Amino acid sequence: MESAVMRAASVANATAHINSTCTKLMKTSSNGVWQGDNPMDFAFPLLIIQICLVLLVTRTLAYLLKPLRQPRVIAEIIVLNDETFAILVLMALFTTFITTPVVMAIYKPARKQVPYKHRKIQRDKPDELRIVACVHGSRNIPAMINLIEASRGVGKHALRLYIMHLVELSERSSAIMMVHKARKNGLPFWNRNRSQQDQIVVAFEAYGQLSRVAVKPMIAISQFQDMHEDICKIADQKRAAMIVLPFHKYQRVDGVLESASLGFRTVNQKILKNSPCSVGILVDRGLGGQSQLAPSNVEHNIAVLFFGGPDDREALVFGRRMAEHPGIALTVIRFLPGTEFNHTLVNLTPLPAHDHETEQQYKFSTAEMNRDHENMLDEDALIPIMKKTHSSDGGDVGKPIVYEELQVISNTVNAVLAIAKSNKYDLFLVGRGRFPSPLVADLADQTADSPELGPIGDLLASPTVPISASILVIQQHDVIHTDEVPFSKNVDSTSSVNV
Repeated sequence: MESAVMRAASVANATAHINSTCTKLMKTSSNGVWQGDNPMDFAFPLLIIQICLVLLVTRTLAYLLKPLRQPRVIAEIIVLNDETFAILVLMALFTTFITTPVVMAIYKPARKQVPYKHRKIQRDKPDELRIVACVHGSRNIPAMINLIEASRGVGKHALRLYIMHLVELSERSSAIMMVHKARKNGLPFWNRNRSQQDQIVVAFEAYGQLSRVAVKPMIAISQFQDMHEDICKIADQKRAAMIVLPFHKYQRVDGVLESASLGFRTVNQKILKNSPCSVGILVDRGLGGQSQLAPSNVEHNIAVLFFGGPDDREALVFGRRMAEHPGIALTVIRFLPGTEFNHTLVNLTPLPAHDHETEQQYKFSTAEMNRDHENMLDEDALIPIMKKTHSSDGGDVGKPIVYEELQVISNTVNAVLAIAKSNKYDLFLVGRGRFPSPLVADLADQTADSPELGPIGDLLASPTVPISASILVIQQHDVIHTDEVPFSKNVDSTSSVNV
């Protein structure tokens, strides 16, 4: 108990010292003492106090020296005459009012920040992609590097990567951000006396040099309940388009996914709710093996399971970017409702408020969206895919994209599992499905193991599904989807589909 108090006291002293050394920009005038403002923090009251002090000191000295009958020269040196006093007052006015403009001109944080425009991967014009990738430990390094390499894109400035090593706070009482600046020489990369944190930094810095990707590693040390704030703050400051998070479970030697820490699951759930950009959760089942692959050796078969909706469109755009890599073979599988679904009405009804805390039900967006408009957006998103299905001529890079349409007759689960169990793919890209299509809405009543992955992602990551492919579940940034609640499903036979 005593040691904890001493640690808290030391942190408080350190915080006080840091605060005492910070300089804040001085304002010209205040709202008044009665409003709680300190007059000494503002320029104009401080100027008046300075003038009053000069008047008081000079007149006091004149009064005291007058009875001593000192020579006039000595009196004028010690006591300011009217001309010298006027010059000092003008100097005080000049220095007081010129300080604020000068500080604003040379103080960089005071400048206007660049607007945060690209909060998602889907955009009108291809541009630099900024990703904040998080890792829990060294076991996440191979899969994360192989995923980033596959999505590197083309061009000199195609990708900017920010790596965050997430560490649970153990002794300190405040979050710490440590930015490791890039080293100017490559000699330290072979130093074997580094800790696990340094090994993560070295691995990603080495990847950045080999692949010519701008990499900035960081370490976030905080408690689980506050860790999402650090991640979201960094994503906002760096104007990232996507946050990639490791799944809270890792694969054992026998292929079973085992939970590493429920605290990281809470972090993922909070980021999905509060993220300033799109989010991806990577369920790793050995993507690329246990080591980083060289860019020339990257060979992956990737499938996008497309059901429709904003999240699926974001996964589709990310897959199209990955298809630019010469070693990536992309297959887009679009699921369409068959005859039986065309005669089924699926009604989703929000559950009462007291049922919202359940951990075994999927949550969907409460926003009202136009189904016809969504179908039109889905068709527009598939147009670039259709252009690359035949050949890679015309200046395009990467292999041709394979496009397939699958009619789901009666059971969405069987259709997805048939593809997953074929073992043809190394990675599945799926949307989280917050605004579900009729096929995804049909799974609303299924018991969820990890509902934060959505119905399709949770199905593929289920411990009962024996597949070897990794899964990347993607959620597109959209403020209208922030409110999510569990729904109950009702099915009626009809001639239309309603979700």
